[in-house]
Amino acid sequence: MCQQLFHTMQLPFPDSLQNWKNRVNAWCAAYKATHGNSDIHEIHIDSAVFLFDLYFERVVLAYAISTPPLMKRDTNRMRGFPNVNASTTFFADKGHFLGHASGGQLDMNLFPHRRELNRGWSQEGKKFREMERFVEKNNNTFFFHHPLYDDLTWVPNQLEYGVLMESTNWWEDCFQNK
Repeated sequence: MCQQLFHTMQLPFPDSLQNWKNRVNAWCAAYKATHGNSDIHEIHIDSAVFLFDLYFERVVLAYAISTPPLMKRDTNRMRGFPNVNASTTFFADKGHFLGHASGGQLDMNLFPHRRELNRGWSQEGKKFREMERFVEKNNNTFFFHHPLYDDLTWVPNQLEYGVLMESTNWWEDCFQNK
């Protein structure tokens, strides 16, 4: 799956991703152990891969190779997206698992994202945005967004975000989303 993504983008596959499949399998196993009746499918969209749970209708993992935005931001479509604040106990933005400025699109890529985290208004948010900006400014960077859920909704409790730096070292952190 990951090697195919690099092949599609005509990029060399980094040695540091040799164990990526094992990492993904471990995340999926942990998700299934916690949430039971899951039905996880792999969906490829351009330079991105989503692992999507059809049973709970939510993203389990998103990863990609960053690109310039693939299209102009569709503000009308975003406005028509369900009200993310209807299902949260905090003020949420319509966040992107894979940032628009890094080639991320709409639909399954959107989720209720704690506003101060998404916009960089908090200390945690400043770090999150620093990581996102790095991915935006460095095309062909491999990165992932791994939501962690504490209930049966589509609102992640935590967000693990990781960036493969210079194809060798990981820059990773976990952020509270509720």
